[in-house]
Amino acid sequence: MTFESFKAEIFARAQAKGFTDYELFQSGGTSFSVRVFDGEIQEYKNAASEGIGFRGTYNGKMGYAASELMALEVIDQMLDNAAANATIIEDETVEILYPGDASYSEVNAYNPALDEVDAGQKITWALEMEAYAKSLDPRVKMADFCTVTNSNAAMSIANSHGLDLTRKSNVAMAYVIARVEENGVMKSGQAWWAGRDFADFDYKKIADDAVKKALSYLGATSIESCEVPIVFDNETTRDFFGVFTSIFMAENGQKGFSLLNKDKLGETIAAPHVTLRDDGICTDSLGSMAFDAEGVATQQKAIIENGVLTSLLYNLKSAAKDGVKSTGNAAKQGHGGAITTSTTNFYLQPSDKSFDDLLAGIERGVLITEMAGLHSGANAVSGDFSFSAEGFLIENGKLIQPLEQITVAGNFYELLKNIDAVGNDLRFRSMGGGGMGMPSIKVNGLKISGM
Repeated sequence: MTFESFKAEIFARAQAKGFTDYELFQSGGTSFSVRVFDGEIQEYKNAASEGIGFRGTYNGKMGYAASELMALEVIDQMLDNAAANATIIEDETVEILYPGDASYSEVNAYNPALDEVDAGQKITWALEMEAYAKSLDPRVKMADFCTVTNSNAAMSIANSHGLDLTRKSNVAMAYVIARVEENGVMKSGQAWWAGRDFADFDYKKIADDAVKKALSYLGATSIESCEVPIVFDNETTRDFFGVFTSIFMAENGQKGFSLLNKDKLGETIAAPHVTLRDDGICTDSLGSMAFDAEGVATQQKAIIENGVLTSLLYNLKSAAKDGVKSTGNAAKQGHGGAITTSTTNFYLQPSDKSFDDLLAGIERGVLITEMAGLHSGANAVSGDFSFSAEGFLIENGKLIQPLEQITVAGNFYELLKNIDAVGNDLRFRSMGGGGMGMPSIKVNGLKISGM
C-alpha cells in the first residue's frame, strides 16, 4: 500500500472519529554492515525497516499511535490508540501541527551509486583493511571492530493543514581499531571514514591512521596533578560537546534541566572568539536536511556568536512556550516517538589557526586525544564533568610524551569562557539526519589529575 493511499484513508477516518487535526509520519530504510576479525566475517547484517506514526488532536489533546505495518486493517486500531493516548495526557501545553513554509532549501543527500555497490565488494574491503592494518608493523596484534557499512533512509510527513514533504538520504562508513603491543603493554587507536561515494574510500589510509595512533600511545605514563593549558583534538572536542548539546535545547531550560533559558539570551557565556552554530544546511557535513520532524524549514543560526548566547534550539511546542518561532530543531525517535528537540549540524566555527598554532607557545600543557566515561562522568544540568583521559604531554609547543591514567575535570559553562583558541581542523561525524563537527580547541583553567 502506498503512503498516499494510506494517508487518504486514515485522514478520512480520523476526521469521522472526531480528530480536529492530524498528521502521518513515515520512516524507513535499509542498512548493511559487515564486521570482520582474523580474516573471517564476524558479523553480517542486511536489514530493512519501515514504520508509520500517527498523531492527532482529540478533545483538545494530542494523541500518538504507531504501527510497523502500513495496511487498511491497522487504521482503526491506530486511531483508537491515539484517542486513548490523548485522554491521559497531563501536559496542558497544546501541540501544534505545522502547515509548512513557503519554500524549502534544496538538499542533495542521496547518491544512488552508493547503494549499487554489492555486498561482496564491501566484505572484500573490510578484509583487506584488516589485513593491511596487521601488515603495517609487527607490534600490531589485531585489528578489531573492522567494519564497512552503508545505509539509506527516507521520511515522509503530511498533515491535515496541507503539509506534504519527503526526504531521502544515504551514507557509508568504515571503521577500524588497531591494537598494538610492546613489552606486555597493549594500546589501541581508531580511525574512520564516512561519505556518499565509495570512490573516496581508501581502506589503506584508515588502517594506517589507526595503527599510527595506536603506536603513538606506547610508552605512556601518568603525570602529577596540575592545572595547565589543555588542547582537545577535534575528535575529543566533538565527543565532549556532544555530551552537553542538551543544555542548548529550550525545552530543557523550560523544565529546569539546563541553566540556559530565554532569560539568558544576550548574555556573554563564552570567550569572545567562540561562535557555536547549528545549521540545517552545511556543506562540511553529510547530515544536511531541509526540514525537521515537524515539517519546519531548518535554519542557519548561531547559538553563541562571539561569546554571546543568541539563540536556543526550539521545536514548535517549546517555541510557543517562549513566544518565539521554531528554529527547525524538532526530532522524533523513530516513527512512533514523541516530538523532542535535537541538533541539526552542530559545530564550533573554525578559525584560521592550525593545530600546530594551538600548540605553539604552550610551555607546558596536555593534549587530550581520548576520553572515557563521557556520560557517567558528566552532569548536563550543572555542567560539571570528570573524565578519564589519554593524550600527550606538551612542552615548548611540542608533543613529547604519551600520557595515560589521567583525569580531566571542570565545568562546561566555565570551559566555554576559558577557550583560549579555536583551530581550523573542523571535522564532522555525520551519519545522515544531522551531524556533529568540531575543530581542536585550546582551553585554560582545567585541572588534570594524575595517578
